[in-house]
Amino acid sequence: MPLRLRHAFSLALLLTGATAAHAQSPGATPPAPPSTEAADPRVGPLLLPNQRSSTIYTSYKSYLAARYANDREAQAAIHMFGRKQTGSLVWLLGGGGAIGYLASQTGTTKSGSGTRTFTISPLGYTVFIGLVGGISAGKIARFNNSRLYEALKEYDQTHSFPDYVNAKVKDKDYR
Repeated sequence: MPLRLRHAFSLALLLTGATAAHAQSPGATPPAPPSTEAADPRVGPLLLPNQRSSTIYTSYKSYLAARYANDREAQAAIHMFGRKQTGSLVWLLGGGGAIGYLASQTGTTKSGSGTRTFTISPLGYTVFIGLVGGISAGKIARFNNSRLYEALKEYDQTHSFPDYVNAKVKDKDYR
């Protein structure tokens, strides 16, 4: 592979990482649902992630944002779960990109100073895939929408979150 092409791939990988870091910063607030089409989401029981009305809310997080619009603690927990879900996606995509980059670097190159061979053993790929996959799978399992539902259901009953939620909520989650 020519050196300029390798540099272009390296630059693309670096820019992807920088973009992924921005993906974790808080974005714009979700649009308010039209009041004429739906009942107040704060009335009635908390809906499961697959029970939300898909005609009104674009995502489960937008439904929860409307339901807990005036509750600062619940909004922080919802934001934290979204941040962790984005982080798991960044780990998964970043690890895949790194593996792709490493795979593209394997082989033999000849230059004026001699021949250089770069190889990665199957064990190296397994360890790297296991590390990145384990971190991203762990985040996906711990911070999915079902766990968010369970935490918010307990919050509705006791007005306090489970310890694993309280431990992960940071100051940046309070918008």
